[in-house]
Amino acid sequence: MWIYIALILFLILFISLLFVFFNMAFVRKNNVGLGDVETSNYLKPYLEQLRPGIEFIDNHPCEEVSILSYDGLKLYGRYYDHNTDKTVILVHGYRSNGKHDFSGALKFYYDFGFNVLLIDQRSHGKSEGRLITFGVKESFDVRDWAEFINKKYSPKSIVLSGVSMGGGTVVFALKRNLPQNVKCVIADCGFTSPEAIIRKVGKDRFKINAKFYMPFLNAMTHIFGGFSIYESTIDALKDNKIPVMFIHGEKDNFVPVEMSREALKAAGEYGSSIFVKEADHGLSYLVETERVVTETSEFLIKNLA
Repeated sequence: MWIYIALILFLILFISLLFVFFNMAFVRKNNVGLGDVETSNYLKPYLEQLRPGIEFIDNHPCEEVSILSYDGLKLYGRYYDHNTDKTVILVHGYRSNGKHDFSGALKFYYDFGFNVLLIDQRSHGKSEGRLITFGVKESFDVRDWAEFINKKYSPKSIVLSGVSMGGGTVVFALKRNLPQNVKCVIADCGFTSPEAIIRKVGKDRFKINAKFYMPFLNAMTHIFGGFSIYESTIDALKDNKIPVMFIHGEKDNFVPVEMSREALKAAGEYGSSIFVKEADHGLSYLVETERVVTETSEFLIKNLA
């Protein structure tokens, strides 16, 4: 009898832990996140460097735009019109926001001659949604944003640029039947799959081997979210023919640089890279600004010609 009681207690504990992990990883939390760039301890050393971009995002005229996602969520973005024939869609990271992740790079894109669409990913900011799907469903949203841009503004070229989870999102988008005028993609410190980054964080932060939990967690994401944590950006790159630039800091303590190296290998002749030796997560542009700007500019010029 005690064996049965112990088994029942174990199952209750196991299922409870699964729901805790699911809630921590996937459920929207409006009061948790990286917040405002000006109060971010992570970005504090670069605040003066970021100041022009912060002021641009806050003060430059923009149009608030919205779309309805394929599964019925209202998604929001800010469109900075530069009256040109090329547009970049900027995709922020996990539990973050566009201002935090692109206060450095947004002005670079605008000064380069892009119209800029700065979006709130589903379950972030003003956009609707209860679950974060680590770029899987978000990649369909990026496709829909590109189609919206084409319908409303008719640019000649579109570039997708994402950071962290946004980096994964724009690579996942490569297999979502993107419009033909999406000319290239820039993925900064993206992960290879939800499963891979969850296992990595589980090991680093909670000192557990989460591999055993993954099939059960995947069952929950299928049931409650309609997506798989095993979906991989590597698969998205195998038959891809759109040029992709991978950017990653070699001192990234959140998403291992090896993930971008693996993606670069999968991209083959369509892949190129910038690896920054002294940069932590998402900081490559700030640590080696001149090099990243130069090499990114060369990549854009080559693929927008």
